[in-house]
Amino acid sequence: MALQLMSFRAPALARFARGRRGIAVSADILASAEATIARTNRLFVNNSYVDAEGGANLPVISPVDGKPFTTIAHASAADVDRAVSSARACFDGGSWSGQSAENRAAVLRRIASELRSPGKLAELCAIESRDCGKTLAESEGDIGFCADVFDYYAEIAPQHLAPTPLPLPEGEGAGNDFSAQVIQEPLGVVGCVTPWNYPLMQAVMKVAPALAAGCAVVLKPSPLASLTCCALGEVVAAAGAPPGALNIITGGPPESLACGGSTGQTLIDHALLDKISFTGSGAAGQKMLQASAGQLRPTSLELGGKSAFVVFEDAEEYLDAVVDWVMVGIFSCTGQVCSATSRLIVHKDLEQKLMDRLIEKTVKIQVGDPFADGTQMGPVVSEGQLQRVIQALDKAKAQGCTVTMAPLQIPEHLSGGYYVAPAVLSNVPVDSAAWTDEIFGPVLAVRTFSSEEEAVQLANNTPYGLGNAVYSKDAARCVRVSAQLKSGVVWENCSNVLFQNTPFGGRVGKASGFGFEYGVPGLLEYVSPKTVVRATTPGYSWGVYSAAA
Repeated sequence: MALQLMSFRAPALARFARGRRGIAVSADILASAEATIARTNRLFVNNSYVDAEGGANLPVISPVDGKPFTTIAHASAADVDRAVSSARACFDGGSWSGQSAENRAAVLRRIASELRSPGKLAELCAIESRDCGKTLAESEGDIGFCADVFDYYAEIAPQHLAPTPLPLPEGEGAGNDFSAQVIQEPLGVVGCVTPWNYPLMQAVMKVAPALAAGCAVVLKPSPLASLTCCALGEVVAAAGAPPGALNIITGGPPESLACGGSTGQTLIDHALLDKISFTGSGAAGQKMLQASAGQLRPTSLELGGKSAFVVFEDAEEYLDAVVDWVMVGIFSCTGQVCSATSRLIVHKDLEQKLMDRLIEKTVKIQVGDPFADGTQMGPVVSEGQLQRVIQALDKAKAQGCTVTMAPLQIPEHLSGGYYVAPAVLSNVPVDSAAWTDEIFGPVLAVRTFSSEEEAVQLANNTPYGLGNAVYSKDAARCVRVSAQLKSGVVWENCSNVLFQNTPFGGRVGKASGFGFEYGVPGLLEYVSPKTVVRATTPGYSWGVYSAAA
């Protein structure tokens, strides 16, 4: 049965356009955020916050000012084993997996309600912005979207996890005597390893469908931005999830454990995991596959991208909208987006007008304190990420690119923060690093094209296959070009728009990974289908050996 899009408590809203209200963060909210951090910045195992073995921890440095402001637990191999064993006991004991999809959905709805409550929403926004540097408006969009995702999977899971009867051929010895159905069973214990660019949202993209399916989860967020993920534990427990349904561990890399390796490596090597779901770099994705290979364990990967935005000459009529979508596609989250449309491919006849308008807008972007009114772009997440972006810009200049960016104006008290101005690169060689490599920062590389065929060739000339975009007044041309772009997602006359019901994942066979998040496919990543064939009449048989002596 085809699923009709339901009416949700909050309307489905685009991923990057959600936070527009300008949430107020008062002194009381900041104090509440501090209290939540102090209460939850430990490991969450079996529905309780516990210290890591030996009290080990790591400093948490805010990219806003470059100063440490708290710590997170550094889980040892024994800590990881405790978390995985808790999840295993929960799953095998049936306290979560054995509940009905409707009962689990009720828990997910309570989680969504708590995330959406004004006090909790403001508190988590404050934590997110301090921890990873995104503006309050972006944090508000992310946290609100997390609530929508929990509600969405609560809504669709009971229908899509229900047994599906299968039609059988008619006749004696077939449909007259047998019935068949497919049952969607929870897959098992899932290890979820998530990145720092959308800390809570990337976690919820995995945790919500996994919990809806009946899996038990061990979540390992990035050590660069773990705090809202840590806080999720108490929300899930308070909503009624049993001990072990969600466990959260934090820690390195890059710090080594006494036993060797790292917290993340220890998790993905654990023999009691039934699946790994990972979002991050291609190099780390290879490690996930290596860890799973010996167990033939299913592993889903959402990796990097170098997405293109193709703009045709007939888009001139909508130039303001085009420029806005181009900027959304590369400057949201300070360019730290796997699906960022970081390559602009514009028709030569429109190049000058588009570039003039684009640069005029780009140099006016307000970069600075993510808590300040009017800030449109916060810092990148870390000193290491800042240096990678700076080095990429230096290399672009050395390889012949023209770099246009405005000077930064950062107040003295934030001078230790990790700020970089948005940059537009022109005269970009096709073999330059700026054109081929994922920079993961607010850097847009621009080239021109003369024909539709050339535009498609330029867009597809990359090992990645996560997303692409095309803009044209001609709807037929959009459809034609969209069909030729080799990516898991294509945006027509927009960029980086996602809803909770739109499946998201890389094109199979490309370097952006495989598997899905969002939508029905995102739920089915966490189930194991079982076919059940039943003889409908007791005592019935085909009689194949009945005459045997």
